[in-house]
Amino acid sequence: MKRVMLEWILSPLQRTAMSPVCRHLPLMTKPSHFVALLVALPVVCCTGRSATRTAADSGAVLAASQQYVQAWIRGDTAAALGLVSNDIRILISGVPDVAGPEATRKLFADEMATYDVPLLKLNHEDLIVSGDHAIDIGTYEEIQAPKKGGAPVQGRGRFMTIWRREGGDWRITRYMLNDLPVAK
Repeated sequence: MKRVMLEWILSPLQRTAMSPVCRHLPLMTKPSHFVALLVALPVVCCTGRSATRTAADSGAVLAASQQYVQAWIRGDTAAALGLVSNDIRILISGVPDVAGPEATRKLFADEMATYDVPLLKLNHEDLIVSGDHAIDIGTYEEIQAPKKGGAPVQGRGRFMTIWRREGGDWRITRYMLNDLPVAK
């Protein structure tokens, strides 16, 4: 990418310097070429470090997401709550919005007291990381087994999770679930 960008910037400069009309002019006399070089050099020079940080952040967000999934599978309310921000908002189709740590604690505790979750699978389709925020979009499949007996409940849907870096850790600040029909 860097090489292509540099070639794109330098090729008009080389053509200009070689053309019969401009052969006597020193390189970079055309203002547009100079401006293009000034704009592109920081992009070319800084992309490596930025890309490395973004890759590391993406990995950290996916690891936090996996910790969250495992907390639900273990029925560990404290571990799941440890991965959410104090200003959490949860948006689930058919359920009033859940906002704040107390409402979230109640939702998690009630769900984990009612169901075991033997399967919770996330398919991450899009992960966008920018600075201290990340947006994770995908689909999920889950099975909830009622602790008091009864048929397991299969769920399938879309999710969108907004993560924020807080004190070096990634925490969920917004969480949206939309049900999809269960595959037959």
